[in-house]
Amino acid sequence: MAEIGFFPKYEQKENRVTNYTLLILKQLYNESPNLFQEFIDNLIKDNNNNIDVGVNFWQQKGFECDNGKSILDGIIKQCGFTIFIETKLSDWFYSDQLERHLANIINEEGKKIFLTLCNFDGQKSDVFEKFMNEYKDSNDVIFAYFDFGNFIDILENLKSNITSKHFLTMLDEFEEFLDLENLLPTWKYRLDVVNCAKTKNSVIANELYCCPEAKGAYKHSRSKYFGIYDNKKVDYIAEIKAVCTIDEDKNIKISWYDNAYSETEILKEAEEKKKHVPYEPMQMFLLTNFKENINFYKNSKGGMFGSKKYFNFVNTLKDINDLANLIKDKSWSEFQ
Repeated sequence: MAEIGFFPKYEQKENRVTNYTLLILKQLYNESPNLFQEFIDNLIKDNNNNIDVGVNFWQQKGFECDNGKSILDGIIKQCGFTIFIETKLSDWFYSDQLERHLANIINEEGKKIFLTLCNFDGQKSDVFEKFMNEYKDSNDVIFAYFDFGNFIDILENLKSNITSKHFLTMLDEFEEFLDLENLLPTWKYRLDVVNCAKTKNSVIANELYCCPEAKGAYKHSRSKYFGIYDNKKVDYIAEIKAVCTIDEDKNIKISWYDNAYSETEILKEAEEKKKHVPYEPMQMFLLTNFKENINFYKNSKGGMFGSKKYFNFVNTLKDINDLANLIKDKSWSEFQ
C-alpha cells in the first residue's frame, strides 16, 4: 500500500491517474469534511445508503441493551466507512477481478462503497452493470460507477463553497490533465448527423427519431446533439434528451439520458411517444430544443455516405446555441 502524494513514482498511466484523483479527494476532505460528504452523496445518488463523514455530536441520546435502557448526556462519535475505487482508462472491467475485489471488500467493517472510475464516454459499463445487479442484494456494499466527466461536474458544483485559491487552481489543472489524457467524455461535444430524407417531417413534428434496435449501421455512439440531414444539408439540429429501446412486447428501457431530466420524466415521454414507433424492437431518440435554418451543408460530390455521420467539436462548446452559431452557413469540410 502506498500513500498518495504530489510526486508519484508510478510508471503506469492508470496508477498515475488514480493517484491524482485520490489527491483531489484528499484535498477536498482537507478543505471541508462536509463538502467531501456532499461529493460522495452526489456520486452514489442513493437515498437509502448515506455515509456520515467526520465527527457527530449528540445530546441526551437513548440506548437499549439486555441490561435495560440508558440515556447518555453527550456522545461524540465517528462512524466508519470505506470507499474502494477501481480505475480503468477504458471500459475494460472483467468479472473475475471485480468478484475478487468484492470478496475482500465485504470483510471490512462499517459502510462499504465500491466505485469504478473510467472514461465511459456516457455509456454504461455492461460488465460492471451486470456485476452490480448480481451482487447488490447479497452484501452490505453500495455500488456505483462514474466517469471522469461526472467527477468534474460534481466538483464544479462545489467550487462556490471552496475558499482555498490553491485548491481551486489545482482543480483547474486536474481538469486540464484529464482533457490532455483524453479521459473526459467526448459525447457532450458530438453532433450525430442522421439521414432523415424520408422521415424529416415526422421527426420534427413528434420530436422523435426511430431506427431499428440492431448493431452495425444502426448502432449510434452517444451524442449530445442530433442533426437532421436532407438534400445535402442539415437545416435542423436538436438536443438528444434520451435514447430508449422498445422491445417486441412494447417494454421500454432507457439506454442513456441527459441528467437534466429524471428517469421518470424520460419513461413517461417515451411511453407517450411509442405510438409513433413503426415496429419493434426499435431505438427511440427523444429530441428537444430544435434550432432551424442552420444550412450546415455537404460541399463534396454526391449524397451522404451511410445513414449517419459524426462531427466532434472542441470542448468549449457550451450548448446548442453555441453549436448553431458555430455551424450556421458553414460547409462540412470546415470541420473535418
